[in-house]
Amino acid sequence: MELTVSRWGNSLAIRLPRELLRQLGELREGDRLQVEPLGPARLVVAVDPQALQQRRQWLQALDALHERLDVPATGPVPREAWSRV
Repeated sequence: MELTVSRWGNSLAIRLPRELLRQLGELREGDRLQVEPLGPARLVVAVDPQALQQRRQWLQALDALHERLDVPATGPVPREAWSRV
């Protein structure tokens, strides 16, 4: 898969296309990646397994809290409803 390097402020960045994100599965905005140079113009990029494990534990704790408090799971709140609160 070919990605394009773009300027982002004073840095350079790449965008991860949706197709690649689907293949990676659990990668989400804010996740940490481990990058290791292999030589000139070569990188190994991996999702930080510790960060993924922390997210899984946090979500499990949140699910347990909802069950304990008998709070029903809800979906996203549409923007139009924000002003009604």
